[in-house]
Amino acid sequence: MDCDSSDPSNHHIPPISYKDKLTGTHDSVLDEDLFAIDDDDIDLLEDVHFGEIDGIPSIRFPDRVQSMALKSMDLTLVVKVLGRRVGFNTLHNRIFNIWKPSYPLKLIDIENDYYLVKFSTRSDYLKVLTEGPWTIFGHYLTVEPWSVDFNPAQSHPSRNMAWVRLPGLPITCYKRSILEAIGSRIGSVVKLDFQTDNVREGALCPYDNQD
Repeated sequence: MDCDSSDPSNHHIPPISYKDKLTGTHDSVLDEDLFAIDDDDIDLLEDVHFGEIDGIPSIRFPDRVQSMALKSMDLTLVVKVLGRRVGFNTLHNRIFNIWKPSYPLKLIDIENDYYLVKFSTRSDYLKVLTEGPWTIFGHYLTVEPWSVDFNPAQSHPSRNMAWVRLPGLPITCYKRSILEAIGSRIGSVVKLDFQTDNVREGALCPYDNQD
């Protein structure tokens, strides 16, 4: 397993300009909660239980540890390049070039050509999740939120993000509740786009791939 979090030459926190200091435009960035991707270890304390089951060593973690482990995955995406195997270093460089994150991210090589990407901020996480589509060397880069149901043994992602366009929808239906209800027929709505003047109206939904 490979993981990388920061190359000082590429992932430094951008400096605050004199103009930003005067106008206060940097506050939204500084005030955003930063997820410590390099320091997300868990203090196990002394409530881990060791034992044996039918002669086989066992270990049981308490709910507290499991909850903290799940929480640490909040800003994590699962990515995979379809139809082409891309090495760790190459993918790392490519996603930085196309995503241009504001803060460091960590790329983790798991198995079956899947990678985990852990973000420092929710804004970078949502940008990658809701924009796109993303391609690497002309091949589609699938992006989906990590979930406890994710299984790296599967050859293809079980869920994909897709924009659902709604051509001919009456203007009276351009209400968040109505669009979310329509999108819910496909999957959970992640983002809505009301830019009807650019013909981009629709909903971004994850949908389950059918075998």
